[in-house]
Amino acid sequence: MGTLLARAASEQALLSAWDDVRAAALADGVAGHEIEQFESAAARRVAEISAKLGRGEWVSSPVRHVQIAKPSGGFRHLAVPSVEDRVVERSVLGVLDPLIDPLLQPWSFAYRHGLGVDAAIRTLIEARDSGCGWVAQCDIKDCFDTIPRWRVVQLLSEACDDHELVDLVRQFMYRQVIGRRYSQELRGRGLHQGSPLSPLLANLYLDRLDRSAAAHGLQIIRFADDIVAPVRSRADGELALSQLDEAVRELDLELNLGKSSVTSFDEGVLFLGRTVTSGSGAGPIASAHPLETTVYVMQQGSLIRSRGERVIVQSGETTLMRLNLKRARQFVIFGRVGMTTAFINQVLRRGIEVVVLDAHGGLSGRFAPAERATPQVREAQYKAASHSTALKLARSFVAGKLQNMRVMLLRVERRYGDQGFEAAVKRLAAARLSLKDATTLAEIMGFEGAGTREYFQLWTRVLPAEWGFTVRARRPPPDPVNAMLSFGYTLLTNEGVSAAAAAGLDPHVGFLHQAMRGRAAVALDLIEELRPTIVDSMVLGLIGRRSIRPDHFVTVPDAGCRLTDAGLRIFLDAYERRMLQLVTYHDTGKRVSYRVALHQQAKALASALTQNGEYRPMYWR
Repeated sequence: MGTLLARAASEQALLSAWDDVRAAALADGVAGHEIEQFESAAARRVAEISAKLGRGEWVSSPVRHVQIAKPSGGFRHLAVPSVEDRVVERSVLGVLDPLIDPLLQPWSFAYRHGLGVDAAIRTLIEARDSGCGWVAQCDIKDCFDTIPRWRVVQLLSEACDDHELVDLVRQFMYRQVIGRRYSQELRGRGLHQGSPLSPLLANLYLDRLDRSAAAHGLQIIRFADDIVAPVRSRADGELALSQLDEAVRELDLELNLGKSSVTSFDEGVLFLGRTVTSGSGAGPIASAHPLETTVYVMQQGSLIRSRGERVIVQSGETTLMRLNLKRARQFVIFGRVGMTTAFINQVLRRGIEVVVLDAHGGLSGRFAPAERATPQVREAQYKAASHSTALKLARSFVAGKLQNMRVMLLRVERRYGDQGFEAAVKRLAAARLSLKDATTLAEIMGFEGAGTREYFQLWTRVLPAEWGFTVRARRPPPDPVNAMLSFGYTLLTNEGVSAAAAAGLDPHVGFLHQAMRGRAAVALDLIEELRPTIVDSMVLGLIGRRSIRPDHFVTVPDAGCRLTDAGLRIFLDAYERRMLQLVTYHDTGKRVSYRVALHQQAKALASALTQNGEYRPMYWR
């Protein structure tokens, strides 16, 4: 049995899938007789299914045709699987989704964790604000019913090297539908609407449309088979519809020409049930409320002291800030800033860290509360660091970074137009898939190093010459872009140290980064996948919005390029807002801030070490 199928066939995975199936049925109101019957012997049924899958004897059942009326008229045809089939499909979905979703373009918004209608609408508004005044709009005629099955199987085989799992998915796709006859031309076509796997398989197939559109320079936004392409003029919109029609025909599908149109934002664009006009606002980016915040103290010569529940920052006779200690999670101080003994004792008793940076942002040290050691976690960490588990974890960290750099390049290319990123994007995707064959740490680091070099080389194509960026360089940073990247990574590493310690890990023993004196190795491991998502995207955003300028930097002898005080305030404000931005965390489906997500990843790593589980990187969408 293939590795992936074995994972999907495990009793634990099937029980988790059964919980999902049951919850979905109850969410609709009444669970129904079939659910109640399965529930009465769920443990036994799951054990039997697992055993049959392991022996290769499990066979799917026919699906039942159900017809429901559409609000817009006509009918939607569903093919509802048996409860047992749904359980197996959900378990297979749990294995395939982490494999396939990272391959998809970021402009596909349906059926994906962390994405949805709100994200699609925000992207449409961003396109409008970038200068697109018109929208070409269309959908695919009877999309789910007409997708060629054999082509889906072919694409799945290319993405998944577990042939037994692919054969099981093929079995699901070719199940008999009871209660519906298909016309001759539709035989061999269609993904069953009602099947848990169909949305993922549809996205896999339609990803070819997304790529084809990008190759034509179209900025499409796709939600299942509903497509909009923001453009700059009506003529561009007509051309876009023609190009989309051609791309859809190449997929052996057909546009619903009766629903194709070109509309201006002045008229109002109806998309996914919402009307976007030239005056529609995107709304604020969802952020966590900073009940506990990081406090940055930059004023040279200032003094931090405490008085009861409050912390006071003073410069001479002037009070710069008063804050209740309950609101602080960490203090970050720069350069010549004093602290009273009473303040240090107060924050340490409350479990609040103090990170000390030099005046240029380099890490000098930290005050941390006494650790509540977790011997089991650290024992597992030390064993894994000298075991083959280290390579497995190193692959995961690098896979996350390569994927997120790929998404970053796709976003940059989409914003700035065709910059010839396609080849690099493909190489990053191929490198991520090739990681599984790497057998040494040197090979893994080779993939990471080559991908990172190519990634930053492409930044030179979009950054204005005034920024002076030619190559990623760190010690010392020679230009403003490198200065921001290095400083941002320093701040993120501090977050990683805190997250690692809170999860019971030793921050200095890593898997991708080797243990060295003074190096927070596991913190560096944890932040690899988040560098593009948090710091890189923030730096390019600051430059693109002109929030920060080259005159916000100075060159210091022997220290390289550094932020001025004014630039530092702008940067720290942007960094804190980014860390508080909400994202859907993949393991729980809950919306949490990036800061909380990093802590969740540290806990996930600790759990993977102690339970011999799998660490899943946070993929950017």
